Amino acid sequence: MYVVLVTGGLASGKNTVGNLLAARGATVLDTDQIAKDAQEDEAVLAQLTEEFGEDIVNDSGILNRKLLAMRAFASKEDTDRLNAICWPPVKERLASYLMQGNCQPLKTNELLVILIPLLAEAPDFIEFADEVIAVVAEESIRLERAIGRGMSAQDAKNRLDMQASDKDRIAISDTVFDNNKDLEQLEAQVEAWYKDHIESRMF
Repeated sequence: MYVVLVTGGLASGKNTVGNLLAARGATVLDTDQIAKDAQEDEAVLAQLTEEFGEDIVNDSGILNRKLLAMRAFASKEDTDRLNAICWPPVKERLASYLMQGNCQPLKTNELLVILIPLLAEAPDFIEFADEVIAVVAEESIRLERAIGRGMSAQDAKNRLDMQASDKDRIAISDTVFDNNKDLEQLEAQVEAWYKDHIESRMF
């Protein structure tokens, strides 16, 4: 099995890269979704309410993710508090998947792609990887994309401000995909990488 971590900031195109690789047969795990699942855990939810307020959970016990995000991305300190709660269970779940829950490495003849936007902020996740890919784009382009998807300009800017820079992501990556242009240009980079790293590899 060849394990690739794909990282990128808000609206960089990392999910698009994941979809393109999935179309080529890769198994794709999204740590954002894993984190959302972890937030439903009773112990994690209790920590979140303690840190960010009881009102982030409604009377039915459902987490108000928008309210949590508004508070968690208000400052770097708040974001760090969120990550301190959410990252450990995400890492535990990834490790359990990769080690099959019994300390034996998962061995299959496949490409496993893990989407992890905050890799520069949590570099210990790199231990899982055979390769790290960064998807980068100018901040102004990413801001425009995020707003186009329905995010408010202020929320998008707050999130961008709390994230690492593309320079930081490039520093920890083996491969960089430039997503400043269109889907066709990005797909060409993905296809070239796939042919060079996967089609030609026996792993």
